[in-house]
Amino acid sequence: MKNLEEQYLQGDYLTEEKRKESWSQEDDAYFIYAYQKYEDIPVFHEMMSIARVMAYDTPDNAPIQAIYSTRGIETLGISGVYEFEKGKQQVLLKPFEDIAAVVEEKFENILNDADYEVTRAKFYERVYLDEGQKYKADPIWYFEVVENNISKSVTLINAETGKEIFLQ
Repeated sequence: MKNLEEQYLQGDYLTEEKRKESWSQEDDAYFIYAYQKYEDIPVFHEMMSIARVMAYDTPDNAPIQAIYSTRGIETLGISGVYEFEKGKQQVLLKPFEDIAAVVEEKFENILNDADYEVTRAKFYERVYLDEGQKYKADPIWYFEVVENNISKSVTLINAETGKEIFLQ
């Protein structure tokens, strides 16, 4: 918890006045998080599809989060957990090479001298609300791309159509 407090202070999420006076072993805690899986495929939950800052596959964006200490569960948050219905039709996925080519083309077409590196690629089942406000699920590829070893961004590609999914 002391480490988390330091991060919050450095990120201007916490002021010095709110800082805890002293820390003891009783204050030690574990941050526990989990992502849902459906048929062994991780679920890219709805909130991750809404905004770029929420799209990162990190513990902070996990739909299940808890802080556990010697006092027990300090906080517990559960959101974005879904019950899936198995469909009858099969979906044909584009080969990974075709999906990777879409990402490569996107970054090659950016008119700057930056170097781009894909540092992570992961297959997901993306849950989102369609135009009729009904839940839908699509297979996607998640790519983390680092620009000049400094800034990181997320690119999502529909694994069935090969089209990029644009986040706001």
